[in-house]
Amino acid sequence: MFRAQLPTLLKRLRQIQDTRNPKKLKHALVSLMLYGILVFVLHYSSRREANTDITRPMFEHNLRLLFPELDSLPHADTLFRLLSKIDVGQIEHAHIDLVERLIRKKKFANYRINNCYPIAIDGTQKVGGATLWSESLQEKRLSGSDQDAPEHARYQYHVYVLEANLCFHNGMVIPLMSEFLDYQHGDTEQNKQDCELRAFHRLAERIKRPFPAWR
Repeated sequence: MFRAQLPTLLKRLRQIQDTRNPKKLKHALVSLMLYGILVFVLHYSSRREANTDITRPMFEHNLRLLFPELDSLPHADTLFRLLSKIDVGQIEHAHIDLVERLIRKKKFANYRINNCYPIAIDGTQKVGGATLWSESLQEKRLSGSDQDAPEHARYQYHVYVLEANLCFHNGMVIPLMSEFLDYQHGDTEQNKQDCELRAFHRLAERIKRPFPAWR
């Protein structure tokens, strides 16, 4: 499956504009993208953990047998710097292109439900903590009330994302799109933060753009 679908995905990822200084490049953009896919698939919780495991000699040897594109393994910090500069939305576009290609080739035809492509949408909390490191974070009050002084109330701030997945009758699930809840999208006049319902409408509109025939 990897060898069948990966070349198409990598070809699309190569089209992403690389904003790095070409004179200082050690790793090609597509190699870094492939490294990022591996970090995601293997569920590494931190860059340090990824660096420790993936750079082990036997692990690295086996990876290169499966993925010849990895001429050398980058550092996770290199991937972080790349993702902070490029248009990461293009990664999602590459993924959608691959899903569209599979649908056109009728790869999922035998797994549809009532001849339809059902989409399951659910929200999940990804990161939580006591530090407000971005104005986009959602907040949850842990203690205190509206009448308390701000310094007496305790809050937890977290990243919350609504995820859409294609779900088939055999249990197969294909990730489709994600929509992050953003505090700034809430009702500021009513002092209400963003919610799943608001994010659902944004996500539905985004899904209809590449798949206008879907309802």
